[in-house]
Amino acid sequence: MSITRDAIWAPLPTTRRGHSVQLSYDKKSNRIAYAANKSIHVRSVEKPEESIQYTSHTTTTTVAKFSPSGFYIASGDSNGVVRVWDCVGEDLITKGEYHVISGRINDIAWDADSQRIIAVGDGKERYGHCFTADSGNSVGTISGHSNIVNAVDIRPVRPYRAATVSDDSSLVFLHGPPFNFNSSVKGKHTSFIHDVKFSPNGEYIVTVSADHKVALYDGKTGEFKSFVGEEEGHSGSVFAASWSPDSKTFATASADATIRLWDVETGKSTKVWTFEKSVPNQQVGVVFAGDYIISLSLSGELNYLTLDSDTPVKVISGHQKNITSLSVFPDSPKDLYTGSFDGKVVQWEIKTGKSATVEGDGHDTLVTALLPSSDGTTTWSISWDDTLKALSGTKFKSNIVASLGAQPVSASNDDDILTIVTENSLQVYDNATGKQIATKTLPFSASSVGVSVAAGLISVGRAGDYGISLFNIKDLSDADSSSTKLPNLRSIPSNTSFSPDGKYLAVGTSSGKITLYNVAERSLKTARWASHSSRVTSISWHPSGEYAATGASDADVYIFSLNTPGKVIKNLRAHKDGVNAVAWTSPETLATVGADATVKTWTVKFN
Repeated sequence: MSITRDAIWAPLPTTRRGHSVQLSYDKKSNRIAYAANKSIHVRSVEKPEESIQYTSHTTTTTVAKFSPSGFYIASGDSNGVVRVWDCVGEDLITKGEYHVISGRINDIAWDADSQRIIAVGDGKERYGHCFTADSGNSVGTISGHSNIVNAVDIRPVRPYRAATVSDDSSLVFLHGPPFNFNSSVKGKHTSFIHDVKFSPNGEYIVTVSADHKVALYDGKTGEFKSFVGEEEGHSGSVFAASWSPDSKTFATASADATIRLWDVETGKSTKVWTFEKSVPNQQVGVVFAGDYIISLSLSGELNYLTLDSDTPVKVISGHQKNITSLSVFPDSPKDLYTGSFDGKVVQWEIKTGKSATVEGDGHDTLVTALLPSSDGTTTWSISWDDTLKALSGTKFKSNIVASLGAQPVSASNDDDILTIVTENSLQVYDNATGKQIATKTLPFSASSVGVSVAAGLISVGRAGDYGISLFNIKDLSDADSSSTKLPNLRSIPSNTSFSPDGKYLAVGTSSGKITLYNVAERSLKTARWASHSSRVTSISWHPSGEYAATGASDADVYIFSLNTPGKVIKNLRAHKDGVNAVAWTSPETLATVGADATVKTWTVKFN
């Protein structure tokens, strides 16, 4: 038996309100790179569903930049570490790790030789450093600023120059290599300068600021030349800039929800893309990427812009936060839904990886579970906002189907039955209409729930004494007696799942052990499913009932065999920082989601 990864559907870039986000483009591979959570993602422009993920950073990543050669990426994180790694292929071998400053890395720039790097940010002792990519040797100093340095760029042609911009509203011009202070331009901007970029031909520098201004400088001397678009410019903070390959135009992104294209010779705006004015539509990043200009909204969405269209020709949706739930519709071409910590729900086409955000009156906090209705027309969405809601396609169908009265702990469904447990109640709903059938107050603290129409039972995990209670579906009466109770566990039951025929019950625990019970006999089938080292978050039975796929917060995915319990398919480190849900999308394919906000699909081969 074996498991191999098919695809990674990448998360959206991490954004922060009031801050710019750096996007990097490599024309040789036609890919963009950006930071998301604790990973770096490299994503195809033409086929954005195709991506690779670099996971060697140990804390939140902040920026990633391609080397001019296209062979390497330098990425930074919130601890001031810069890693240089090979981005060709999928091995992603780290070439160097350098502790640059004692704080967040805000931006990184390569020289045209792909040999030297300048990294800047929020350091305590210094705001940036210049070093060689292969050894980390110092090749200059960053000085002249009195506050956080937000961005840096190196002149792409000789003689090499560099420019840095800061919260102190100044631009510092450096000569090199080695790069050292040459001059400082102050008083032109009156607020934080968010970004700086040299034109590809090296003739100009552009800076953008929170004072709504766009300024041009001489690329050789660093001298201020003029402001651009003072009469027709942005009406909000300008966060990012990017030059066209021919150096004739550049684009700027602003909090006023617009992207503007500027002609460098005339200083006039030649094109404006206007988004609906809202906080999520603030534009915080922009990059020229082949046939497109790609902008980044504060919501994380990537917008593909072209000169012959006033609206994006493509919008890439997805998650920014920890994905907490997963639902599969095997009979539909758009058959996978995911929900995340921030309440966002996304629909995915499993064959193509194309995504769309579910709109409407949704949730505003963690989505506990997403479950398909019995007729396949609806997805039930259960959230920590204490509600049960319904969605179809890319729209929520109604405001609230049911108020749960307390925070849901777990949910499960089977045929016509939908069950939800809060900490002290068991609630049963019709799986077609969402109408409540029954409710039961529990005399214990519940930790998980499972339901099987075939067995006629609902299983509820008990957090207090590490046991499992069984209830009859028909009237929620106790299905146990003192002599027929399932044996207790050694830690809290974190996930329970009946086999398709209802004969077996798999129970995962907070310690990572999975116990398999024979339901009819109330006996232990096996305790050998014990590969995980931390909390079991999800159990999904294979349609045949012969195997079960499991995920846990230890970041691993395993597939256990019912008939040969000692036989295990291992998929170590499937998701950085933990797997939150697994689900079979077909008898040969598996989907998983995790704390890294990615969706991954896998092919499983059975002997």
